[in-house]
Amino acid sequence: MSMKDINFVFFHVGEITYPSLLVKTIQKFHPTSKIYCVTDFKTEYIEGVFKTLRIDSNIKKLMTARLLGFSKLKLNEPAIYIDTDVLLTKKIPKKLFENHDVYLCSISHYKNVKFNNEHLRKLNLPEYFNKNIGDIYPFIACFTYTKDYKFWLDCYTVLKEMDKKYHFWYGDQEAIKRIHERNLYNIGYLEEKIVCNLPEYCTVIDESYSLHFRGPRKKDMIKFSNLILNDN
Repeated sequence: MSMKDINFVFFHVGEITYPSLLVKTIQKFHPTSKIYCVTDFKTEYIEGVFKTLRIDSNIKKLMTARLLGFSKLKLNEPAIYIDTDVLLTKKIPKKLFENHDVYLCSISHYKNVKFNNEHLRKLNLPEYFNKNIGDIYPFIACFTYTKDYKFWLDCYTVLKEMDKKYHFWYGDQEAIKRIHERNLYNIGYLEEKIVCNLPEYCTVIDESYSLHFRGPRKKDMIKFSNLILNDN
């Protein structure tokens, strides 16, 4: 294996407690990795980040800013693009990514649950009424591997043409799904329960490579980070 470790990239705007915890867990398990942050011009610098790319980020178009930022970073090296409500729990081996140019995180949990009707009302998504989450979004944007930035450039181009409602939320997953349908890339799949598990499905902390504290689970990130960072 090359001495050069895999890169990590994340997008974040606003308060930096949670992304700082993510960075600390990356540093614990991948101390030689380069960590890239894409953010706006107001968010504080996050300690441990190798490079920060600042772009104009309209809070009403967060998904557009995220995909634009990943494409403007122009990282021509393999990287894991990861959400900031995630904590690594152990080292992620490069062998996971040996056979494909892009790896998507395929949904494992709650895929047969109906899409959140509260979101439907707020975002005006009648096309998804009474449909299962797994049918609407089979891939979760919290953990994506790409060999370079071109995948994100294509996703951004697709999102720009979508209805403006997707520019605020779900647009990244919508774009990923549509790019996947076009068969433009050599794509592999990593299950959510393996690479970005939900804490309620993890009976011991080292079952998966990272934990995803989406939604109300975020309140538990500090507690879990203490367990992870203090475990020798």
